[in-house]
Amino acid sequence: MGRITGVLLFLPVPLVLLLFTQAPFGTGPSLVLGVAVMLTHRLYARPFALGRADARCLWCAAEAGDGPRLAIDEPPATTSWRTCSLAHAERTARVLAWAGRHGVWLRAGILGTLAVFLLGASPASAGHVGALTFADGVAFFRLGIAASVLPLALLAPISRGPVPGRLRPPFPVHIQALIGTWAVVWLFRLIGLTWLVLGVSHVVSRLR
Repeated sequence: MGRITGVLLFLPVPLVLLLFTQAPFGTGPSLVLGVAVMLTHRLYARPFALGRADARCLWCAAEAGDGPRLAIDEPPATTSWRTCSLAHAERTARVLAWAGRHGVWLRAGILGTLAVFLLGASPASAGHVGALTFADGVAFFRLGIAASVLPLALLAPISRGPVPGRLRPPFPVHIQALIGTWAVVWLFRLIGLTWLVLGVSHVVSRLR
């Protein structure tokens, strides 16, 4: 049941992306709802993840047993997470260490892209930003997020840089704990590549 519950608690993440990129209820209401879901998600997802941090593997989300622990300096506190094996501890540490070394890039890329999109999407949809449209804003959002998460998803798992004793990722790890770090990495690859293609296709179509 823990794995199923983790997946269910993870679903608000793709829901937010759907609301932002598809605006099924109109631009304004969809963005407001998406922001509300995003801001309230940690109120229930983080307690669930932390309550099982000693029982579930941070890499694969399976039962961790007596596997090794990882000390992580994540915003907003230092936490301890278990993995089911030394191999999974090393894979998790490799990804988080890479993220820590490139924290400025990840924060600027993800948070910066999100801020610009949220500030400009509604005005663009209403025709108040010149020739720019909501679709242009979505393309910008997709390209910015893809440029941020694709390097993490493709390079972090194979990185061979030094792994510090205390990991310092630029983001909380409770979201990846819900379904496993490996699953989040693969989602970043799939969504990142898809959004990269969609974003570039939109830009090319606008330049014709």
